[in-house]
Order: sequence, then structure tokens, then C-alpha cells
Amino acid sequence: MMIYKMFIIGVLSLSIAPAAYANFDNAETQKAMFDLGYESVYDALKESNSYFKREIELPIQIPPLPFTHVLGRFNEKNGSFEIEYLNQNFSPYRITVFQKKSEIQWNENNATQTFTLNDGSKGSYFAKKPHMKSRNYFSFEKNGWKYFISVHPDVSDVITPELLVEIANSIN
Repeated sequence: MMIYKMFIIGVLSLSIAPAAYANFDNAETQKAMFDLGYESVYDALKESNSYFKREIELPIQIPPLPFTHVLGRFNEKNGSFEIEYLNQNFSPYRITVFQKKSEIQWNENNATQTFTLNDGSKGSYFAKKPHMKSRNYFSFEKNGWKYFISVHPDVSDVITPELLVEIANSIN
């Protein structure tokens, strides 16, 4: 009987597939992001400001989450500046900035909530259905820029729409 149990345990342990999650360490995460065109936020912001010939204003406030990496990327193809906030290989929070005259549009009719920012401008929150694993978004315009903040659904209980309004209001 003991041999039979050990045989069953052995068969079961061989038939269980390992989890399909990447388990990057800090150096691997950083290399993967650099391979995607990310660099220091300072360098990416400098490149973006030079391209747009004006300064992008960034929020002073960030979400209360741990981040192991904060990287930036200037994307000349779509005329955007991105900041990616990572915790190891998990990307809970991202800010993308476009020129206001950009052709990028959001259908405000699909917003689940609309907020008024301190300067009187509007911010729109787009929440995905709980069963969908896509991101939630907050968009607003300020100082001639279009801001698009994306939040992973796993942290949407921490990064609430109200917190996103505070973050938007922290831009001078």
C-alpha cells in the first residue's frame, strides 16, 4: 500500500505543470525594460521636452505602492512620453502624456465616472469589468497636455479614482 501511495504521489507531482509566470530579478527586469526602449525618467523626459520644445509637467504625488523601478520612454512614433512604475516584473501604474493637439482621443461617453479637477478641467475614469484583466484608465487634459494614467486591476483598491484625481491635481 505504501508503494502504491508513493507511486501515485510521484505520478501526480510529475503531471503538475509549473506556473507560467516570469520570475525576473531586478537586473533582468531592468534589462527587459531597456530592451523595450525605456531609460531613466530624467533622460526620457529631457528627450521629450526637446522634441516637443516645451516642458512636460509631471504629478508630484504618486500612489502609495512599493516600486522597484521607475523608467521613462519617449515614443516618437505616437508622440508620447511614458513613465512606467514597476514592482519587480509587475507593472501596476503607468502615466502616458501626449500633446493636446495629438489625434489620440478617448470616448468620454464610455467613462464610468467623471470628475472636476481643481483647475476646472474634467477627468474621466474608465473602469473595466471585474472579470476582465485589462487596465483601468484615468484621462484628463492640463497645461496643453493629455494625460492618460493606467492602473492594473489588482491595485485598483489602492489606486482609486479619487486618488487619481489627487494625483492629477498635483500637477502644477
